[in-house]
Amino acid sequence: MNFENYEKCLQTQLMLNLQPSSVVVVDNASYHNKQWDCAPTSYSKKADMQAWLTEKGIQYEETHLKPQLYNLIKINKDKFKTFSINRILAERGHQVLRLPPYHPDLNPIEMAWSDIKQYVGSKNGVSVNV
Repeated sequence: MNFENYEKCLQTQLMLNLQPSSVVVVDNASYHNKQWDCAPTSYSKKADMQAWLTEKGIQYEETHLKPQLYNLIKINKDKFKTFSINRILAERGHQVLRLPPYHPDLNPIEMAWSDIKQYVGSKNGVSVNV
């Protein structure tokens, strides 16, 4: 699965079946976490860093060098982190609830998948460690 396939499924299947103002629960799969409008990296151009800071309303001195600009970005980027699926769902009045990392116990599909693997393994004479 990749983000493009996930987004297509989201738009053509899930959205059509959601009740108004639904909450969609997602785990930490990479395709759930594609960022929208990513913050510049330390390799970005100085002008791109300045543009991002200006767009976000973060003040900086024109005399700041790239390392100083990037330090401001690092300090502030989490406040502006937006995920693509959050944006897609919010445009249609839905919310996203993200499960914390490394907590498969909160994800019912993980528990069901574990049972399925054990069942299939027992029928094939193969032991499956989960």
